[in-house]
Amino acid sequence: MDRGIEDRLDTLERQHRRTVIALGMLCLLPVATSLFLLLRPAAPTTTLDTLRVSELVVIDPAGTERVRLSGDMPDAVIEGRRIDRGSAAAGVMLYDRTGQERGGYVTWDEGDNIGLTLDGRAGQNALFVAGPDGSTSLQIWHGQQALDLRADANGARLSHSINGRMQLQVPQIGTLSSATCGLFRNGLRPEVPEGVPMNLVRDICGSRFTAAACDACLVETGTP
Repeated sequence: MDRGIEDRLDTLERQHRRTVIALGMLCLLPVATSLFLLLRPAAPTTTLDTLRVSELVVIDPAGTERVRLSGDMPDAVIEGRRIDRGSAAAGVMLYDRTGQERGGYVTWDEGDNIGLTLDGRAGQNALFVAGPDGSTSLQIWHGQQALDLRADANGARLSHSINGRMQLQVPQIGTLSSATCGLFRNGLRPEVPEGVPMNLVRDICGSRFTAAACDACLVETGTP
């Protein structure tokens, strides 16, 4: 056989062997990678014992804020209008699919009350609140009609009011406790540090107690 042909055959055989080896390595590479991933030690899981944040906001797939956990809750926005909370508040607030506030579980700095609120689209419609002295109230209302189930130093009672005026109370409270009367006479301080005008105090009293009970307490203040 011609020497040149033999050299070319040898060259072709070497190239063939290198090609087979390269293809074999390419086939083994995915297998080796898979085995490495399966057999390697699992990465340690990091666990946080404490997470300190000032605010946490949860959004839905559309990017709308649905839950807010905050140490300083912003004022509510109802139908595009900013509504002053009247006090700094902290807790959890829930929002509907439009991003409007629909209620929450919060503590208020002024008065040191804790409460659960439930709102309709036009405003608040239910409130379950407890004061620092242990008094509690469950209030529900629609329009001018309201029911208030309350237990405090004056006793436990169910009250029905229309347009802020007591219509029925069971059992009826004839005389306010000295603590409650003193709170009204002092303009609801310290629940409201700057105080409430006495004409408004009379309205608030009238929504919780009969006119006779409020008169007996407030007549000395000169409140009409």
